Amino acid sequence: MQQEHAQRLTIVKLDPVGRAVARYSGLRVPSSPGWIAVIAEWTSGPVASGPLHFESGDRLFEYFSVVEPLNAFALYTADGRFKGWYANVSCPALFVEGELWWRDLYIDVIADAAGNITVLDEEELEASGLQERDPEGYACIIAARDRLLAALATRTYPFDRHPSPGAFSDGAE
Repeated sequence: MQQEHAQRLTIVKLDPVGRAVARYSGLRVPSSPGWIAVIAEWTSGPVASGPLHFESGDRLFEYFSVVEPLNAFALYTADGRFKGWYANVSCPALFVEGELWWRDLYIDVIADAAGNITVLDEEELEASGLQERDPEGYACIIAARDRLLAALATRTYPFDRHPSPGAFSDGAE
């Protein structure tokens, strides 16, 4: 892993059509090639997304692929308890002039701290009409969902970076 100095940056989340829907700051930290890793704090109010509940003060270790159409966030409470993984099918991230841009592409894959996996928003993808309008794009989204599920099951980077009891744990906490 190449040594990098921590760098403050802005993360910009885009919706499937490319509109900015969220903007927040984080600290870039060392990562594997092809990835940008960021530490950020959840500053919004409480949000429930499937089995994960985000609370103000939670810490996120965010991993954005600049090669593959996916990203993943390890979610922790403010006092350091691991809550689980929240992963997104997305376009590969783009880093330009201190800003990291990523486009959310419908499907989310969540693994709670016990290792239970939930796939969210598949009905939103179906309702989008993308399968008819852009069959190749639709197939890419489904393939990325399957890649996320496989990476979680095998603890492939970045899912090997953080403790998680249950299906992903080697028992060491």
